[in-house]
Amino acid sequence: MIGVCPNCGKPFNIEKKGDEWSYCSDVCIDPASMPTGTRLLSDQATKVYVDGNMSELTREEYIKRHGFDPEPVMQAVDKWREDQIRKWARSFQSKDEVDAWIRRLTAR
Repeated sequence: MIGVCPNCGKPFNIEKKGDEWSYCSDVCIDPASMPTGTRLLSDQATKVYVDGNMSELTREEYIKRHGFDPEPVMQAVDKWREDQIRKWARSFQSKDEVDAWIRRLTAR
């Protein structure tokens, strides 16, 4: 999974090795400021970001509170999740079937 340091802007890599996570040790990040998820509000037009303290913030509020844009981080997380789904699904289906299935799920 790829992340972006909110203080220095350097990208960093997080990998799972066995049961533990390893990450770039020189990344200066407060774990509570890392976005953990997003959701659309009931109006289906307002996206909110959830930080490590489980606070729901709009993009502007998030930038103001934590000092960095959460969208690139969440895009990297979403891409990683999609890659994991593809790996899992390819063990059952062909590449074309998986791509069609992903397009239906993501409405692309």
